[in-house]
Amino acid sequence: MMTQKSHPSLRRGFTLIELLVVISIVAVLAAMSFAGVTAAMKKTRTVQSQTLATGLEKAVNDFYNDYNRLPDFTQDEIKTDTSQGEDLLKILMAEEDGQRDLDNSRKNRYFDPQEGKGNKGGVIRSKTGDRGPKALFDAFGNPFTVVLNLDYEDELRFSMGGKQYRLRGKQVAVYSPGADGEEGTSDDVVTFTKQN
Repeated sequence: MMTQKSHPSLRRGFTLIELLVVISIVAVLAAMSFAGVTAAMKKTRTVQSQTLATGLEKAVNDFYNDYNRLPDFTQDEIKTDTSQGEDLLKILMAEEDGQRDLDNSRKNRYFDPQEGKGNKGGVIRSKTGDRGPKALFDAFGNPFTVVLNLDYEDELRFSMGGKQYRLRGKQVAVYSPGADGEEGTSDDVVTFTKQN
């Protein structure tokens, strides 16, 4: 009588359980890496937005130091996606077009932001005419708010996210609502310490 020997090493394929375990492990690793990539991208956008805000504040301060005054506006809070925001950008980027009296008569370029894409992460230029700056957005697609101390007092006073701020010795403050799009939350992009 002949007996057949079984060879366990010749077994082929995987069992369904083994496949499910491998797929589960791959899915968990993919989810963990996706969360890490998402967090890294948010951090990168926050840093990019902070750089834009700080550069804009520095530009206004440099203008103030050169001319011993702030740019000529009637409102002390300017959003960078409005016509006044456009005028402010043109002044600071030495691209005034003659629509109003020249504020930056020396044509000093105080602000040189990167070009944004899709209303995010930089200056958006006009698609027609002089191709001048139209707006400035943070990396999350929010406009910045520029607060000017037009009264030239010891304190810059303003409200953001329902909270009052009093900043001693400042001529300008810049902020945007950050990733969540809401002012007054922990992810706001600001050029000042958030204490009132």
